[in-house]
Amino acid sequence: MTKSHEHSVSSQSASEIDSHHGATALLDNRTQNERDILTLIRHDGAIPKADIAQRTGLSAQSATVIIKKLESEALVKRLPPVRGGVGQPKVPFGLNADGAFGLGLKIGRRSFDMTLLDLAGNVKASLHEKVAYPTVDHLLSFTQRGVSVLTQQLSNEQRTRIRGLGIAMPFEIWNWVEEAGAPAAALEAWKNLDIQTALFELLDLPIYVSNDATAACSAEMAFGNPHRFNHFLYVFVGTFLGGGLVINNQLFTGKSGNAGAIGSLPFLSNAHNQQQQLITQSSLYLLEKQLNDAGLDGNKLYEAPEHWSGLKTNPEFMRIVQVWMEQAAQGIAFATHCAFSMLDLDGIIIDGAMPQNIKHELVTCVQNALKDADFRGITQGSISAGNVGSKAQSIGSANLSLIANYY
Repeated sequence: MTKSHEHSVSSQSASEIDSHHGATALLDNRTQNERDILTLIRHDGAIPKADIAQRTGLSAQSATVIIKKLESEALVKRLPPVRGGVGQPKVPFGLNADGAFGLGLKIGRRSFDMTLLDLAGNVKASLHEKVAYPTVDHLLSFTQRGVSVLTQQLSNEQRTRIRGLGIAMPFEIWNWVEEAGAPAAALEAWKNLDIQTALFELLDLPIYVSNDATAACSAEMAFGNPHRFNHFLYVFVGTFLGGGLVINNQLFTGKSGNAGAIGSLPFLSNAHNQQQQLITQSSLYLLEKQLNDAGLDGNKLYEAPEHWSGLKTNPEFMRIVQVWMEQAAQGIAFATHCAFSMLDLDGIIIDGAMPQNIKHELVTCVQNALKDADFRGITQGSISAGNVGSKAQSIGSANLSLIANYY
């Protein structure tokens, strides 16, 4: 993935990540001015020193000192001078993509994914492994193997620049026995796992743990958000529905890291006339079950989330998908209405582990579901599709250690 524009000039702070997710080693201890400059360059691309000073409010001398320090530490690099203007050619400074790296691990119901991300936000390598259901033993073996495979391309010096491993996973995974289709004993083992300590002892790297949808939200915030929303609810439609929240250009996680967890919202299903959680209304595992019940292979949804290859040409498949989208849209529309009412947001961004055309159709279904909603006294924001896509959780997890250290 090539880096696209980041929305905010100040992302989630290191202290926030420490308090909500935790790390198992010291941070790189960047000053706030250093973080502001690195974030500005990541957001806007290469910038001359004079523009950096003006944009950050630093004096020309302070900006020069900080940029020299960042350059000496191989975090930024000077690019060819830009000629043609008045006066001396301007020398822009850009990120040195190889100046630091972040590893990410996404723990899913049907797969494990590991990603290696560079400082500029480019995916350098990734590894995907399907599982019937996630077990602790399989996680540990995959993690050790994945780190070895993904870092093979790095030099010894580059390996010293790996800033940690971010984990994106559903919180309290042991509570989703029925939805995960797993033996209760297999998921119960997660309840007794201190994943930070276990992986730190395995890898000797700082470990950052985040809710999977929150990690995906951080990826959209950094590499997507095309409408430049300052305040938005992010909805990720994966095996389980989840969400994340951005307020004032900051990823807001709440005191326990679960802010924006829309899958746990209570929802009154018209079909069953009983209250249930939104996760049982608008998640992909429901589509998987509906496909299996119709004699189709629902597991193919997870083999190629961007394509759903081998299924889209089947008319029965598309009929079932349409029914599922309309059902899922009702739940997402409910969460959208609640979010606009309580938080007065700019908009809602919907992404998920699905092909682009299906995602855009789902957005349309949500918009249609809201046409008859009573928005009296509420300012309704816009609803749009996310840019990062099915890998948002993996990319977001790899971005956690870079956020903690530099942005």
